[in-house]
Amino acid sequence: MKIIDNDLKLLKEKYPDNLDEILKKVEEGYPIQYLIGYVDFYGYKINVDNSVLIPRFETEYLIEKTINYLKKYNFNNNMQIIDLATGSGCIAITLKHKYPLSTIKAIDISSKALNKCQENMKLNDVELHLEQKDILKDKFSGKYDLIISNPPYVNKNQIVDIQTKYEPQNAIFADNEGLEFYEKIAQISKNIANKKSIIALEIGYEQASKIREIFKQLFPDAIIKVEQDYQNFDRYVFIFNNCE
Repeated sequence: MKIIDNDLKLLKEKYPDNLDEILKKVEEGYPIQYLIGYVDFYGYKINVDNSVLIPRFETEYLIEKTINYLKKYNFNNNMQIIDLATGSGCIAITLKHKYPLSTIKAIDISSKALNKCQENMKLNDVELHLEQKDILKDKFSGKYDLIISNPPYVNKNQIVDIQTKYEPQNAIFADNEGLEFYEKIAQISKNIANKKSIIALEIGYEQASKIREIFKQLFPDAIIKVEQDYQNFDRYVFIFNNCE
């Protein structure tokens, strides 16, 4: 794996006494983000370790598109927002910076992930409401203007890159061809989405038509749009309830 100059500089500063050993780990596929200890995400520093999924560029684009739609449909700064499967908290923290008057609940099944999210809250000087819940089993209450999620969506039979094996597997893989979380999120959203609301999802690039159908069954009157990432792969599904 080729290491860019800035990352090499950071590794030299952090591991002055065992750099060769660290570089060997990188060569073997260990995520350099974990070794450095943080990533830059949407201009914010997000600490990461192997308890959380490494934030990707695609998720930054999810936030950018979501912000544009919230503006287009005249949502105000004082929203109720829920981030399902928050992980490091990168989505919730970014949205809290953009909408400081909004109340944001960040949900994850992993206590270790929520600990890292809390660390990132303090690092970025924001206040979120953290809650440990299992999306697949637990009940949800409240009403939300924005429901946003980058859930596990990789089919368990799918071959992934070597770095992914070092990330928490329950944050990556899902049953039912990677669709089980979307099926459950659709059911949860039916109960907690405000009359006027947006559901914003990151998806696998081959899942768009099936996820559209899942949500169309429960939100027959909603406008559902599939959006592409920067590589022009289908990567996002947006469900608009009474927004037009």
